[in-house]
Amino acid sequence: MKKAGRSRQLKWSMIKMLAAGWFLPFLLISIMLLFFVSKRMDRQLQNTIMTSADKSIELCELRLKQAMESSKEASYQPMLKEGYARYLQDGDDVKLNRTASNFIIQHYRVNTDFNLTYLYFIHDPENACMTYQDYYDAKAFMDYALEEVMELSRDLDTSIVFVNIHGRMYMVRNIVDSNFRPFAVLTMELNVEDMFGGLRAIWGFHEGDVFIDDVSVFGVYEEDPCLTLIEEKDMEKPHYYHRGEKAYIYMRLDSGWHKTAYAVTLDESVIAGETVVLRYLLIMLAVFMIPLIIVVFVFFHQSVNKPIGALRDAYKEIEKEHYGFHVKTDTRHEEFADLDEAFNSMSDKLQYQFEKIYLEELALRDANIMALQSQINPHFLNNTLEIINWEARMAENYKISAMIESLSTMLEATMNRGRKQLIPLSEEMSYAEAYLYIISRRFGEKLSITKEIDENCLQVMVPRLIVQPILENAIEHGVNFAGKGKIRIRISREEDRLFIEVMNNGKLTDKDREKIAQLLGEKDVRETRSVSLGIQNVNKRLKLLYGGDCGLTIKSDKDGYTVSTIIVKIDNKGEQ
Repeated sequence: MKKAGRSRQLKWSMIKMLAAGWFLPFLLISIMLLFFVSKRMDRQLQNTIMTSADKSIELCELRLKQAMESSKEASYQPMLKEGYARYLQDGDDVKLNRTASNFIIQHYRVNTDFNLTYLYFIHDPENACMTYQDYYDAKAFMDYALEEVMELSRDLDTSIVFVNIHGRMYMVRNIVDSNFRPFAVLTMELNVEDMFGGLRAIWGFHEGDVFIDDVSVFGVYEEDPCLTLIEEKDMEKPHYYHRGEKAYIYMRLDSGWHKTAYAVTLDESVIAGETVVLRYLLIMLAVFMIPLIIVVFVFFHQSVNKPIGALRDAYKEIEKEHYGFHVKTDTRHEEFADLDEAFNSMSDKLQYQFEKIYLEELALRDANIMALQSQINPHFLNNTLEIINWEARMAENYKISAMIESLSTMLEATMNRGRKQLIPLSEEMSYAEAYLYIISRRFGEKLSITKEIDENCLQVMVPRLIVQPILENAIEHGVNFAGKGKIRIRISREEDRLFIEVMNNGKLTDKDREKIAQLLGEKDVRETRSVSLGIQNVNKRLKLLYGGDCGLTIKSDKDGYTVSTIIVKIDNKGEQ
């Protein structure tokens, strides 16, 4: 637990030291420097702003003039005039419309100064053609601007008129024939963001607007601020103007045909944030930083480096899997005290999670063992029932009773009512004896069984039902129905290993060896025969319980007999 009386926050210690050793001297020097250089700074900033404004407005004017010149091509180029003249002769509207469409596409489709170009003939306004950058540009024009453009064009001679309709700037002009009679109207929507976007390059730009013939392009200002705030007659150069707490730049241009005005509001916070005295402040700061660095270094070494070093050492202990390791809580500062407590809590949680995962793995292993153990050969039970049925039909006999008792023992072993994973070897051999009794009644004198069992091994704990599947495999593959089968069971131990050997007089073929290698390998084999599945499961269970050095092997001995060997690890819990 933290000791609140002795702890103090690290940030307050740092603030006190920085204020006393650096902030107050730096503040005094900064005030002096700003007082002496403020006027010079204002002049330099104003020059920078005016230079950027002059260049930006010059670029905008160039783009506007370029757009106006592009619109004049419709009158200067003979393509439309000649097409209209042919129309007056042949009256072919389709040919006239094709000529107009080709002209619009060739001259204005790729021109980024215009969002839309619309041309219609006065004699037939519905006979129109257009090109546009975006579908919504065309829809806005047709919905809101077309009627107003038609109205403006009636009183328009050969000049250009600018109109702002629903926030879109349109340039309208009539196209006249050789007798200066209008025969078509050309309307272009200016790409104002691209054309006048250069205003944003003005240093300190906040917002701005452009007026063409007193028509606002962006709608930022309701009227031309140049007429209300500036009284100077010479407006063909940018003017820097203060009004209240804001700064502005204004400029008016009169080309004789059209008048343009530029108004920009500057961001005072950006302007004020730039100061040329920063260099001087940095020099003075460097002088006062020397003692500050020394003080801060010592402070951080005592208050930060040491606690962090302790946490780092504790982290290395966790890397070594020493889960639950605790670091000594730093009570000098609340922040590190919280970090230490958080680390100790994390360490405890890691220990808990590790133990939980370990127990879950054990449970999963037991579940796998139970799943493997549950796979017993149902054909053996069917064959046994057939034998009992046959004996019962022939005559009453005590053999039947014995066989039923053996069958009951086998059923009890497979059901595993107590859910025990390990049982004494003596109990496991009782299941094997029951199986052998039933099999001996089936084969009679064709099968001989011998046993060599070390009595000291009978109390060793072994997995349930590991011997019966091996015996079943030995009898199925080792007993020659034309001759006589021999089965020998030998049980012994060497140090911490128990060996259960089942030998039969059957011979292993190359095909048998290949199949055994597949069954006892790591991969599952989709085997339809339950006997083969049984020996595969025995091997899996043994390896799950005791590791890779235990399990089942099937080989030939020096006499050519087949020997199946079960290897079980014995520990201090493996015997009663």
